[in-house]
Amino acid sequence: DVLRREVRVLGEEYADETIGPCLCMPRLLYGSREEDRDDPGWKRLAPEGFDELDFVTLRYRWHSLPDNRVNKYQKAIIDVSRISEKNLRGEAVSIHSPVRYWCRDKQPPRYATSFFRVNHYLDSFEAYSYRNDARADKRNCKKCYDEKGTEAIKKMDDDIRPWLKAFVDSVGEEKARALLEGAGDFVHLS
Repeated sequence: DVLRREVRVLGEEYADETIGPCLCMPRLLYGSREEDRDDPGWKRLAPEGFDELDFVTLRYRWHSLPDNRVNKYQKAIIDVSRISEKNLRGEAVSIHSPVRYWCRDKQPPRYATSFFRVNHYLDSFEAYSYRNDARADKRNCKKCYDEKGTEAIKKMDDDIRPWLKAFVDSVGEEKARALLEGAGDFVHLS
């Protein structure tokens, strides 16, 4: 079993933090800098009939450095079948560590050694600022957005960008179109 082997390799303490019922993952912030599609070095990665501008994973290529402070908040996946019901009651202290006993409330796992990583996209200012949530004050601050974006233009890569072609190849164009219908549409909230 892969997980048992990893426990032996990593050691019990590190394995408990990384492969328990709450899997904490480091995130990598992608900024809103776009490449010029008319540039001779730009390459199209979306299959014919799909618009790269509809997918943030294809649209934005520039990101922060993995250990930069803008990546300080982890993301979590929780296997609730492995946690007692009493640990699932009440409010989460933080969305980044939703089950206190099982989710680490410290620094996220090291980017270089994590099983999973989350690409976290800043997106356009319009998309960033439209939500009406607890962070609305910061979300409507263009200066805050620009500062965060500046931290996320340190490195460029195409690691995730081939996903759409692989997805279409895997499920077929018709099913892919049905599943991705509305991708890129921006719903304005009143």
